[in-house]
Amino acid sequence: MILQTNSNKMNTSFLLPNRFKKLGYLLFPIGLIIWILIQQGLFKTELNHTMKVLLLTLSFFSFLFGLYFISFSKEPIEDEYINSVRLKSFQISSLTQMVFFLISFVIMFLFNIEPNGDSGLSIYFLCSILLFWIMYLVIFNYTLITNKSKIDD
Repeated sequence: MILQTNSNKMNTSFLLPNRFKKLGYLLFPIGLIIWILIQQGLFKTELNHTMKVLLLTLSFFSFLFGLYFISFSKEPIEDEYINSVRLKSFQISSLTQMVFFLISFVIMFLFNIEPNGDSGLSIYFLCSILLFWIMYLVIFNYTLITNKSKIDD
């Protein structure tokens, strides 16, 4: 028995509409900056502990949702080529993150270095998250831009 599929229609069930990308570009930097300022104690406030935790949580999740919206929003034209570029970008990003973990843990072991307290560990893990997603976005957009310029020539 041969199954027929509609090859013209892409399965983009996990992708958000393109308009979410703009919201992501707004949420991502605001959440990241506020979270880092509070974590590092550079944002002096007279907030009680509950308000500080609430502000940290809201800023961190706005950062994460911003990254999610940027990364998982459809392109204006979504096709097989875009899907293959997405896959390639994810593969390279995950490999880069694994190399980052390997190198950082080897350095920590060899030089007996540990992240300083909870905020140091949080920053370390934030850097690993950032590395993955920033690498994904850079590779994805760079590939699209360079190949678009080759096609236009």
